[in-house]
Amino acid sequence: MRLSQAIPFAALASATPLLYRHDNAIKCPIIFDGRIPHNLTLASFDSAATSPYSPDYVKGENLTWSSILLLPNITAPSRFDDPVLHKSFEVTINDRSLFRSGQGLQLGFRRAGLLLKDDVNDAGADAADKGVATFHWSVRQDRARALNLSHEYMNVWHEKADYSGNQFTFVGGVVLPVDGGDGLDTREERESWKVQDAKNRFVFRTPILGDEWQNFAVRLDYGESTMQVFYSEGVEPLKNVTATFPNDNSGGGQLQLGIAKKPTETETVVWDGYQELIPGGEGQIYGGVFVEDSAAGCVSL
Repeated sequence: MRLSQAIPFAALASATPLLYRHDNAIKCPIIFDGRIPHNLTLASFDSAATSPYSPDYVKGENLTWSSILLLPNITAPSRFDDPVLHKSFEVTINDRSLFRSGQGLQLGFRRAGLLLKDDVNDAGADAADKGVATFHWSVRQDRARALNLSHEYMNVWHEKADYSGNQFTFVGGVVLPVDGGDGLDTREERESWKVQDAKNRFVFRTPILGDEWQNFAVRLDYGESTMQVFYSEGVEPLKNVTATFPNDNSGGGQLQLGIAKKPTETETVVWDGYQELIPGGEGQIYGGVFVEDSAAGCVSL
């Protein structure tokens, strides 16, 4: 079924902005810091010398990150952004967001994904692929560039170095059966954020809010092969929303965040399927992105 209009979020008009509360200092050593310094411009994202992210990957051909990203003016910072030091950023997609693989364009996807520039795509090559690491991010919705939640959206994932799967995945919308979804298009299903484990099993879900920050963290213990999920809204401290549970954290890899919009009516997902035209673009706002060393049980809440 072709749905060309963005579906409104269940709580889009209900939130009241909360004041920033400076009790959110990061408590653990930072492995990778993806927070955006206040003095960065859009042009800064096109150079490895000035961007915390790779200027090369993963985006449509002949596009620059300065033409993809936005720096929205949001008064209330996310949980782990300091209002003096940091600002939020927005990843957008449009009809040109086509990734080339070899000689072919991946016509099924609309995709723009940021990679932390020092995050090495190799098993155990960096500190985020061994020991205990916690991956943090916050998201907020853009009314003017709403996601069409009749599609599946991958927004944050830690992909294995051999591209055989993900240690965890953060998704919204209608998740395709090939990705662990059941194909149900109920409003509750599609208008929720979902965290998946390495086997694409849903381990946590929560409604997508409209005018409020939502804060997530995933803790991977490589030695014990476990995972745990944390969540909060607005400026509230993170709380563990799952127990620590077994997870296949092998294979190393890289964290990617942005938007990977998957098609409907698809057979291969990557190469075919239906995508409505989105000349005005769609966007996802991010803040508070960092990876920390969680040895000895340390997690910044």
